[in-house]
Amino acid sequence: MLEQETVIPSFTSKNESIAELLDYMHEIEDLKALGNLAEWDQNTEMPKGAAEVRGYQMAALQGILHERWTTQRLGALLSELSEVTRRSDYSDADRGLVREAQRNYDRATKLPRKLVEEIARVQAASFEAWRRAREHNDFASFAPWLGRTVALQREVADRIGFAETRYDALLDLFEPGMTVSKLDKLFAPVREVSSGLLRRIEESGNTVDDSCLQGEFSQERQVALSKVLLRGMGYDFSRGGIAVSPHPFTTHFGSPFDVRVTVHPDGHFLQASVMAAIHEGGHAVYEQGSAPALARTPVAGGASMGMHESQSRLWENAIGRSEAFWQGQFAAVRQAFPEQFASVDAAAFARALNKVKPSLIRIEADEVTYNLHIIVRFEMEKALINGDVAIETLPGLWNAKYREYLGIEPATDSEGVLQDIHWTSGFGYFPSYTLGNLYAAQIYSALRKAFPNFDERLAAGDTAFILDWLREKMYAFGVIYQPETLMELVTGEAANPAFFVSYLTGKFEAIYRLS
Repeated sequence: MLEQETVIPSFTSKNESIAELLDYMHEIEDLKALGNLAEWDQNTEMPKGAAEVRGYQMAALQGILHERWTTQRLGALLSELSEVTRRSDYSDADRGLVREAQRNYDRATKLPRKLVEEIARVQAASFEAWRRAREHNDFASFAPWLGRTVALQREVADRIGFAETRYDALLDLFEPGMTVSKLDKLFAPVREVSSGLLRRIEESGNTVDDSCLQGEFSQERQVALSKVLLRGMGYDFSRGGIAVSPHPFTTHFGSPFDVRVTVHPDGHFLQASVMAAIHEGGHAVYEQGSAPALARTPVAGGASMGMHESQSRLWENAIGRSEAFWQGQFAAVRQAFPEQFASVDAAAFARALNKVKPSLIRIEADEVTYNLHIIVRFEMEKALINGDVAIETLPGLWNAKYREYLGIEPATDSEGVLQDIHWTSGFGYFPSYTLGNLYAAQIYSALRKAFPNFDERLAAGDTAFILDWLREKMYAFGVIYQPETLMELVTGEAANPAFFVSYLTGKFEAIYRLS
């Protein structure tokens, strides 16, 4: 079994080459933080009329970043440091720093500055086109922008290179070492257990009442409740903040010192904001848990998108949809909405949050059907990037896959192919959601083994023991270790979908009283 360094992660700053590399990385990460700040503003406060000029601003910044990443001196410095993996006088943090800097340098030197700037311009304009298209149910107006994004992503993949399929190059940007062939093997048991459980639940005739989640809920109170729940998870508002955006997300402007979240309240469905707050809170406490010594370097924050999603899904589902969690937190819900929940208890509230019903919107999906949404998009992304489908056929293809996997069909493109923001910024990210579910179930199993009284402590309102364990075992190390290594360090074995199959089956057989 692998072992982590027992000391707090730190760099060998007395080494002149490491010190020089840190100087390079600090400047680059500061510039990236400003880019994240501009994106945060675009999603929360930026006036609609500023979209075009923001695109030029983002392109200029990406051009400067590309210039910094491709300097001859940085390349020479990384060559000088190529021996760090073989020498014991370097720390694991040093090795992670050099590895991540080398990954970014290699990628940047394969992509010309004009391409990087064009991607930034198209991303900014595409976001606004998507927002208008979804509002007006007008896929045709978004299609040209999506076509440009696909063409640019194909060029990126071709320039970076790949062993099997073009999509592999994009996957590796978000999950180092991941390929389509690996994903297909990991996802097969997920598809099987999800489809099988959905069929068994529907055939059982057993139901879950979620009417308590529906009604009239003040958006201001929802945001206030979100803040209470985030504080309860250990999210530090002195190093963070919350806002409202069209699509909930988490971003950072220098982890662990400035990590922010957004929610998107639904005035008629409380679950949307409550679960988004816990989900984004999982991302945020991961970022805030990085060792301070790693700040302003590419090894601060989450180890990969899949590892990041493991924390949002761990907190949202395994913890945040459990009866034990709400035994400890339900008082906050009653305080926010006393009239709606005067006659509802924590058990009924938790049960409502676990209702299984095929839905059109991924971010509102239950745990049983959630991964089917991801698999639909994963299959469509592969086909798009590999050139197997045309843009104009996407709405029909989307609807057909929803009929096949979930037995439902969107009435509009806004509920279907236009539902999600992610295609405005690129491809290769979506499989991270299901990878996150797999990783989360395995980490959750390790947590429960570490704390035999897990439910009792959670029911008493204690979540600090969970956060402390995760910080010690995982969060503090940022990106020092790559996902495969980190999973072994945290759980004792490589990623194994059997944990997810067991978790999902056991949970929903109990909730729906399946024999």
